[in-house]
Amino acid sequence: MSDLNEGPMREKRSFIMARDPSVDRRFRPRPHKQLRLFDDIHESTESTDGSDTESEYASNAGDDATSVDDSREVDTGPQVFLRLRPVSVASTGYSLSDDGKCLITSAKNENSSNNVNRMEKHFGFTSIFDGSVGQRDIYDICVGPRILEEECVTIMTYGTSGSGKTYTLLGDQVRAGVIPRGLEHIFTTYLGNLYSTPKLKLINGCIVFLQDDATLREMQISMKLLNLCPDINAQHERLRQEIKSDHTFETKTEPDLSVMIWVSFVEIYNELVYDLLSIPPRQDNLGAVQRKPLKIACNKGQVFIKGLTTVFVKSSEEALRLLRLGQQRSTYASTSVNSNSSRSHLCLHRGCVEVQPLGHDHPMFVQ
Repeated sequence: MSDLNEGPMREKRSFIMARDPSVDRRFRPRPHKQLRLFDDIHESTESTDGSDTESEYASNAGDDATSVDDSREVDTGPQVFLRLRPVSVASTGYSLSDDGKCLITSAKNENSSNNVNRMEKHFGFTSIFDGSVGQRDIYDICVGPRILEEECVTIMTYGTSGSGKTYTLLGDQVRAGVIPRGLEHIFTTYLGNLYSTPKLKLINGCIVFLQDDATLREMQISMKLLNLCPDINAQHERLRQEIKSDHTFETKTEPDLSVMIWVSFVEIYNELVYDLLSIPPRQDNLGAVQRKPLKIACNKGQVFIKGLTTVFVKSSEEALRLLRLGQQRSTYASTSVNSNSSRSHLCLHRGCVEVQPLGHDHPMFVQ
């Protein structure tokens, strides 16, 4: 009976006698016969300077067109830019490559026995901006061209606390950031095509035509939220004049096009999503707004936030006022390097609904 209960004997490990090399660590036998897998491949005796390859591709128009398409696809993919804060004394811990697209960090400790600390590291970017690059150049290079070229554009800033994320996005009282410039760019582009009332809205990932009662309700929501917003008329006018002096935004002239612009603002805090533009029923006091997390859902391949407040705006000032309102409701805390640091991820969404008159193409949603 004891023989039946006993399983197969395991190999007894020994530090004196090594394991048979034909058996690996999981006790799987290895083949003793060695096979030369590349015997059937004959090396070419022709020149390997690449001239034949270049002539082959040059003579093939189809391959050449494919390579051009691939390069364009790479150019339209995600792009990562690095912006360095201005410093009074240049750091010796890093340097930039000659083409300005690679950050090279020096070795942490050359006398260390750890090879990782003795090696320099290279970090590649689409482009690197030093401290002398201003807000205007950042927008013209990173954001401005994509406002008109792309249907959906996402601008995200990432960095440690105090690295300049808020300054790049919002700017200060004198120098406008990416968001105010983007708002002015969008509203200037569609200045002649802005629709005065919200007749179309993106709901649960689908564009919906609003009836008269729904249109009136959306306008009341917009007015109620704007009444809660701080007054930034003087600040907005000052920033607007600065943006006009830095950029020349062209206005589209399409008489058969109507555009409606909507704004939403959410906060991701402790892995929960909160609506920063919601209006609780029977509550006008901003400080007593009850926060309820929202759910992320999907409908026919469209990902959206269920129950998110989307506000219809008619000018860049209204959109910027809603942004200030959402900032007042976001989560802030003090850190060792910033006394008023945002403790969450903020997502401001601007949606443009373009619609042709009846009998033309279907409405198209563009972010």
